[in-house]
Amino acid sequence: TLETRLQFNVSGSAREQVLGPVLPAGFVATALSGELPARLENDGHLRVQLRPGQWTLTLLARSVAPLAKVGVTLPPAPWPKQEVWSYADDNALRGTRVEGNAVDAAQAGVPGDWANLPAYALDDRSGLSVEQGNRGNEGSRSDALHLQREMWLDFDGGHFSVADRLSGELRHHQRLDVTAPWQLQRASEDGEPLLVTRDAKGHAGVELRDRRIDVAAGLRVPAGVGAMPGSGWQLPLDGIEATVHLPHGYRLLGVIGADRSNDSWAAQWSLLDLFVVALVALLAGRLLGWPWALLAAGYLALAQHEALAPLWTLALALALALLLRALPEGRLRGFARGGALAVFALAVLWALPFAAAQLQYALHPQLEHGSAPRMVSAAYAPQAVVADKMAAGVPAPPPPPPPGARAVSEMSANVVQAAPGTLASVVVTGSRMTASQLVASEQDNRTVIQAGVGTPHWDEGNNYRLGWSGPVTPQQTTRLVIAPAWLVRLLRVVMVGLLAVVLGRLAMKLWRPLRNHWLPSRAAGIAGAALLAIAFLPTGARAQALPDAQLLSQLRSRLTEAPKCAPQCAEVAQAQLQVNGAMLEVVLETHAGASVALPLPTSDQAMPLVDVRLDGQADPALLRDDDQLLLRLDRGVHRVSLRYRLDAVDSAALHFALAPQRIAFSDPGWSLDGVDGGRVLGDSVTLRRVQTAADGKQLPTAQSFPPYVRLTRSIGLGLDWIVLNRVERIAPQEGGFSISLPLLPGEHPRGEGVLVKDGRINVTFKAGESMVSWSSQLDRSAKITLEAPPLGERSEVWEVGAAPMWHVDAEGVPTSASDDGLRFDPLPGEKLQLAITRPVAMAGDSLAIDGAQLTIRTGERASELQLDLRVRSTRGGEHAIDLPPGSELIDARRDNQPINLAVRDGKLSLPLLPGAHDYAVHLREPLGVATRVRTPALDLHAPVANIDLNLQLPQDRWVLWTWGPTDGPAVLYWSQVLVLLIAAWLLARYAPTPLRLRHWVLLGLGFSAFAWSAFALVVVWLIALGLRARLRAPEQLERLRFNLLQLGLATLTVLALCVLVGAVPQGLLGLPDMHVAGNHSSGSNLHWFADRSDGALPLAGVFSLPLWIYKLAMLVWALWLANALIGWLRWAFDAWTHGGYWRKREPKPGVVPPQLPPSAAGPGRDA
Repeated sequence: TLETRLQFNVSGSAREQVLGPVLPAGFVATALSGELPARLENDGHLRVQLRPGQWTLTLLARSVAPLAKVGVTLPPAPWPKQEVWSYADDNALRGTRVEGNAVDAAQAGVPGDWANLPAYALDDRSGLSVEQGNRGNEGSRSDALHLQREMWLDFDGGHFSVADRLSGELRHHQRLDVTAPWQLQRASEDGEPLLVTRDAKGHAGVELRDRRIDVAAGLRVPAGVGAMPGSGWQLPLDGIEATVHLPHGYRLLGVIGADRSNDSWAAQWSLLDLFVVALVALLAGRLLGWPWALLAAGYLALAQHEALAPLWTLALALALALLLRALPEGRLRGFARGGALAVFALAVLWALPFAAAQLQYALHPQLEHGSAPRMVSAAYAPQAVVADKMAAGVPAPPPPPPPGARAVSEMSANVVQAAPGTLASVVVTGSRMTASQLVASEQDNRTVIQAGVGTPHWDEGNNYRLGWSGPVTPQQTTRLVIAPAWLVRLLRVVMVGLLAVVLGRLAMKLWRPLRNHWLPSRAAGIAGAALLAIAFLPTGARAQALPDAQLLSQLRSRLTEAPKCAPQCAEVAQAQLQVNGAMLEVVLETHAGASVALPLPTSDQAMPLVDVRLDGQADPALLRDDDQLLLRLDRGVHRVSLRYRLDAVDSAALHFALAPQRIAFSDPGWSLDGVDGGRVLGDSVTLRRVQTAADGKQLPTAQSFPPYVRLTRSIGLGLDWIVLNRVERIAPQEGGFSISLPLLPGEHPRGEGVLVKDGRINVTFKAGESMVSWSSQLDRSAKITLEAPPLGERSEVWEVGAAPMWHVDAEGVPTSASDDGLRFDPLPGEKLQLAITRPVAMAGDSLAIDGAQLTIRTGERASELQLDLRVRSTRGGEHAIDLPPGSELIDARRDNQPINLAVRDGKLSLPLLPGAHDYAVHLREPLGVATRVRTPALDLHAPVANIDLNLQLPQDRWVLWTWGPTDGPAVLYWSQVLVLLIAAWLLARYAPTPLRLRHWVLLGLGFSAFAWSAFALVVVWLIALGLRARLRAPEQLERLRFNLLQLGLATLTVLALCVLVGAVPQGLLGLPDMHVAGNHSSGSNLHWFADRSDGALPLAGVFSLPLWIYKLAMLVWALWLANALIGWLRWAFDAWTHGGYWRKREPKPGVVPPQLPPSAAGPGRDA
């Protein structure tokens, strides 16, 4: 198009001027407007009535051929000797490159709204050369898609369940396909399910019609295929963010082909880790020998990334032992020996619980740390979603008009009665619908839209994040290196074995110099038994219900009930128009059958509304709805007065949302178009100022231009093929005209009053009418050919929209940017070839169960079952599930609302609705508690994921064993009993006590069901007394040390007796602790979790005995303990009193008088 602005600077008297020709060759005028009376003659000259001042005329024109070169022939004076052209490129249609004499737009004096456009100077010698570049989407950016992925490995390790979310812009394709071995199970866009089809090449995929997409897809892929396409989609992606969920016991060793896998075992290694492993292995090699270095390195490689693994304590013990060998005899060597022994003891104490935990994980992988509850049960929908489901019976409001659509407001047919003092109305809004929008959601009722399999929602805490930075091509491959559960369990045992061997060798290295100076070898067995026993000690308002859908529907119907006068509660009987100076006065006589909101006539910006009066009263109640002004009217006849300003306006349009039955107008200076005999021809009228020439004669009120229209053919391929034709007025912009347009081959217009002759349809534009449309039926064919006509009377735009059941391949014309189907802007003579095929729908069921939770409450004679299901269906109907024999239905609910169901022949039929819904079924089964209790057999006859089994036992049951899915409860008691037998054998062989193997076993079994720590205290007490009995030469101990030893043994004896005495009532009155753990289970509340099933729920069960059997066994054990304790106390007293039981302080020795010397008189007498 060409817009020419002529700026006049006129001085002197008024006169008529003829200019031109004003248009270059190859252009045809379409409109003329401005501030001066003017007319374009048939020879291209412009006749203008001039008057003094500065004025502007605007002439619009169109090119009759694609623009390639523009040359001008300048008219004679007063036409300027140089023209300034500004060029605006429409990149949405095509890109162009312009060559010419460029000038500065700011200095050339172009209009302000053209200042940002490139400007060129044209004269008789220089013109413009336009070179066409890319058209439409040619050369534009590629598809921009981002993928968010979650992958769940099946518990059996066979397949991955994958949930993909693709978002972004699909600029060049209308289909998404997957590559083998990926299997597309289901897909949805914005929550609406999509049909999965197979194209001619055998690829599974979905048809998409929107440019901006948000697609959710469910896929399956084998886990053991090795290298596979990384994205799985046959389009390049900008990036991928993935999370891999693995069951307990599995490990992701590494990922080949991913840009980021920071959580995998290989990626966690750093240079520091390698240095530490090499350093510890070097220390072990220098101290123990190089074969032992290999064993130490093997242990470190396995334990480097395990929590609480003894690494630094082992390294420090090796370092001190190596230092000890280098030091000479002396005090420093003694300190080093003491430090090495202390650090070694710390390493052993650190290693014992670590080894116990690793062996426990090897036996029961479900006990790994981080196993938080992962079940998203059948009732996991957010509260907002539940509220939406509650109101499912209330029809949803219509969707808003699509972006860019022009809304046309009309007086509502459902006008509601308003309360006093309020303004209320229901306004119906319509929008121009394209064929793509009409057929976008159409589906063949005979085709089943796949629901796929249940979507996993579990999270075992064993997650790994992966990332790919774009672009990710379909040819890129990825390989997940996953260690299976059996290998991980085996490596845990090997890791503990290597740790035990290394610590044993290190102990021998440290022990050998001291074995002649410290405890005998029997004490080593005692210490080992005690440490083994210590290592395996166990670680141990309801909301008011919302109203039901029926009640909500009744309340809504009452609130929105239309008055009796509907659908026509208001009308405008007459409109009177009169121009008074610069004001247009409009008086409407309105009749209202109820309180309504009357839409007032709207005008363009040239004629603003300045005043509204109702029955002579100013400032009535008004309400603005977008661009529509509403006036509140009570029931009755009213007079509405409106005033519009007409300053410096030559023409203005007045649009009636509610057209008057009659209209009256008379003014010599103005004319009124759009009225015939006092009746409005359409919904608007146009006021035009009567123009006069210099001689006083009246000029024609309208300029005549040859008709030219834009025809948009919108082809919709759905269950029925349709064509929506829209003809837009380009020229003339005013008045009425008729034009004949050709139909497509096989096109059959619909509706009354359609005039078709020789394959052409006659279209008539009324005055003030800017668009005419009609719809047609189109015959089906494998190919459709469209050819663009010359730019003589029309240009054409083609739009193609297809339902997901069809696939369209287009050739010949590049597509243009569009958010609604395919759009083509052809050049004259171009042909568009449409090849239409119908992809074959993939096999699949319309039902999937995303969550199942079965809770069994077992009683003495019967059991109650609660089955909660999260059901996702793509179509309604009935679905039967198999119930246990003899089951009795107590209650059934859908979305927390009761439903009336009955059990027939052991089956229960669930009434399905499209979408996702929650079902709750409450049953009673005529089976009570027994020695062997299992979950009932239920077959849902549909793929199910996230299966949660809960078994609740009475409190008077003694659980001995459980079975079921691997992620469930484990009775740790029996592994602890095995450790007890080993410890009892070691104690019977090495402990300095009179207890035999049977005594240790019976003593441990009695404590095992409620307190292992109490048993450990008794073991320490007995060993301590045995060592006291074997103490060599106790009389050689100092008195203070001996008394402290005796006092400590006496205190330990009192504590042990308290524990033994307290064990009797604890065993007789308490409940046994069988150390049931896993999946947050306890002795009376057992939980199992399974990832998926083809329909039948997995079976689980428990072996239990009545609690009185345990009580009887504890009574027998208590009697045995009382009898045995008498003998043990006698031995204990003897051991405690061996060599004396207390030493008194020895008296100080008396003072011996000195011997007297011999008497001096003796010799004299002898003499």
